Amino acid sequence: MRFSLLLSLVALTTACESDYGINSDPGQNLGDEDNENGQGNNGSGTPGLDSGDFDTAIDEPNGPVAQCEVSPNPVEPPFESATWDGSASYDSNGGSIVSYDWRLISYPTGSSVTNMPPGNGPTRPNFTPDLAGEYIGELTVTNDAGVSDTCEVILESIPAENLWIEMYWAQNNDDMDLHLLAPGGQLETNQDCYYANCVGGLQWGQAGPADNPSLDLDDISGTGPENINIAEPEAGVYTVVVHDYSYSTPDFQGSNDVTVNVYINGSLEWSDTRGISGDGSYTYFAEIDWTTGTVTGM
Repeated sequence: MRFSLLLSLVALTTACESDYGINSDPGQNLGDEDNENGQGNNGSGTPGLDSGDFDTAIDEPNGPVAQCEVSPNPVEPPFESATWDGSASYDSNGGSIVSYDWRLISYPTGSSVTNMPPGNGPTRPNFTPDLAGEYIGELTVTNDAGVSDTCEVILESIPAENLWIEMYWAQNNDDMDLHLLAPGGQLETNQDCYYANCVGGLQWGQAGPADNPSLDLDDISGTGPENINIAEPEAGVYTVVVHDYSYSTPDFQGSNDVTVNVYINGSLEWSDTRGISGDGSYTYFAEIDWTTGTVTGM
């Protein structure tokens, strides 16, 4: 009887080993299911270390690696130039970078600076923004095996003058002129900064250049931009006017969208776009109260 019972136990143990994978090593008998702590088992007796649980491999660059820089950054339009620089680019496999393709992929609306300076090497110097805002450069480098990589970098264009006014328009061959009237000033006098008297500056206010206006950009046949700035304006109310000048160009017939942006202390404070269709007309856009630092549309 005892012998029969012993044989039954041996048979039962053998069956369990076959069905459930019982092993004489206790560490091998945790099963494939998660343990009570919710951790998996890799069969070594150590929970949570399945090879599929995580990947210890570290991704390394393979082939060319594009590196973009631009300096100085920011720059002061339209006087300061920057250099786009991709000379830190390299090939992780020891190959050679044989091509540096710089492109300007974004620029402020109204800017006439829409392309990179010409060149074939890693740098593009003498890039001079004409409007405030962001200019985004893209560099694509290609190695001697024909494999490429791309990067981008942003150049900030920020006016140095406390008052910066810029203008551009939609249709060319329609000469628009930007005017800025001093507090109490009249059109086409020396209290009006415009193309006829303000290129290089006017004497306004106190002695010294800080409160004098300057027209830095004047465009006739294109779409602008034009800009007038004052480093440190005196207190008072300044007036922004746009003149649709006649006879210098064929004069676009129809409504021409003209945009004026006003920056105060380097930040865009006011912007407006208006359709102007009357040749010879003067359109009053805004008043700038320098005492309060506010801009009001007219």
